[in-house]
Amino acid sequence: MAGYDNGKNKLHLFDVESVDEEIIRDGISFDKQDISKNLTLFLYPDDSDRAGNLLRVYQQYFMVSSGAQLILKECEEKGYDLRRLHEHVAIQINDTHPSMIIPELIRLLVQKRVDFNEAIEIVQKTCAYTNHTILAEALEKWPLEYLEQAAPQIVPIIKDLNMRMKGRYPDPRVAIIDDQNRVHMANMDIHFGHSVNGVAALHTEILKNSELKPFYDIYPEKFNNKTNGITFRRWLLHCNKELVEWIESYIGEDFKKDANQLERLLDCCEDEAALTKLLEVKHTKKVQLAEYLKETQGLELDPDSVFDIQVKRLHEYKRQQMNVLYGIYKYLEIKSGKKPPITMIFGAKAAPAYSIAKDIIHMILCLQELTSKDPDVAPYLKVVMVENYNVTMAEHLIPACDISEQISLASKEASGTGNMKFMLNGAVTLGTEDGANVEIHELVGDENIYIFGESSEQVIEHYAKSNYRAADYYIEDEQIRTLVNFIISPEMMKIGDPYHLLQIHAELIYKDWFMTLLDVKEYIEVKDRALAEYEDRKAWSRKMLVNIAKAGYFSSDRTIEDYNKDIWHLA
Repeated sequence: MAGYDNGKNKLHLFDVESVDEEIIRDGISFDKQDISKNLTLFLYPDDSDRAGNLLRVYQQYFMVSSGAQLILKECEEKGYDLRRLHEHVAIQINDTHPSMIIPELIRLLVQKRVDFNEAIEIVQKTCAYTNHTILAEALEKWPLEYLEQAAPQIVPIIKDLNMRMKGRYPDPRVAIIDDQNRVHMANMDIHFGHSVNGVAALHTEILKNSELKPFYDIYPEKFNNKTNGITFRRWLLHCNKELVEWIESYIGEDFKKDANQLERLLDCCEDEAALTKLLEVKHTKKVQLAEYLKETQGLELDPDSVFDIQVKRLHEYKRQQMNVLYGIYKYLEIKSGKKPPITMIFGAKAAPAYSIAKDIIHMILCLQELTSKDPDVAPYLKVVMVENYNVTMAEHLIPACDISEQISLASKEASGTGNMKFMLNGAVTLGTEDGANVEIHELVGDENIYIFGESSEQVIEHYAKSNYRAADYYIEDEQIRTLVNFIISPEMMKIGDPYHLLQIHAELIYKDWFMTLLDVKEYIEVKDRALAEYEDRKAWSRKMLVNIAKAGYFSSDRTIEDYNKDIWHLA
């Protein structure tokens, strides 16, 4: 793979010859039980049934075993002593999908005549675990019977590791195999890896004090933070050449290899010519996005309106549904005579079996059609759900953004990286004190970010006490009731599928697990303030500049350097 400045990296792909694309039927439907033909057809296939879960286990084991075998083969070819594997190799377990590397690497080392106890020590020195989210889907718990079917050769090793830990730590919360015969992959990673890290300062503190506290009490020395980073080569140099040219004109080219050099841009905070040019760069990118979306998707955007963008995976905790409620609020406001122009852009994909996420997408599309066909509203409010959101689309959207929507429920977003990409390109964050938003807030200061919502401590307390009832907010607050009820209004029901709209309406009132209604009123208030302050173009340009200047910390160069210094120790 081509790297920056004529460098190159190596990416090894694994496949099986028996895979058959002919078994794919409508869309992404296929026989999930025909493992020899489907094993590498789809990443993260539908896992809503037993066959889908088993396929995931087969996929995970296949990738882990292939990777482990390649590592040992290359080490032997280079003449390395496998008993000193950790001096040459670092294996980072990203969430629990690759957790079977621990028993599989032990198995392969034993095959090569390494003593079982020594193999465990070697693996523990080589493997480290990164937790990327506290959500259940990233803390996998596989029924032992699934592993017995898909990878029976590692089951005795997992059982042995479990017995060793049970002998030392009787607390059932840290067991590898629980009383329901489920294998807790993260527990195995923590016990038999040498490092455990979160991916933002707040996230790591939540792991230590709440989600993984029983392990922190046992292994405090293993826990550390490694805040995520992004590659500036793609998310600035490649996708925003106009902004790069503007930066170079003031601070030269050193920032391309030392992102901290961006901070020198702060000297331009009172330079009216620099600020005016920065606004021109942003407008150019907005015009380019409008042209791209018209050409590729037939969408008409007004580059002179505010571009308010939320693009990320579709998940309730990211609260796209709260942004939709703002869209409804703005629709009703325009109908009553208030008409500041705004373009709300959504982009997302949902997991195949995630029905509520699909309901949210349906709701967005209904609002998009409603606003576009209402002549009283269309000139002032544009709601857009871009098709097939992917990296290429992101490269067009992110440089054009004015307001970056980072509105997850506090405590649920481990870090986020979109927030960093938007910041780097001069967008101003509207968000909760969650994930890396906390660090962005610390870097740019109160005046250059828009923060709302309850804190992670308050949210965690709500969960602990089970004292949040969405229905109470719906019943007691007229504005909230009006916004939520509009989802099933005649206007929306005429456009959309009543089943899906009734589903999301009921979900918001009777469940709302990620507390949309808890924060929605403050969200509306703060977003309105951001839109009002956007009208002062000179002041807004300073906010843009500060965000760009302070983005250097979020370079992946810094992140990788931190991993190597504290965890990998590679030359």
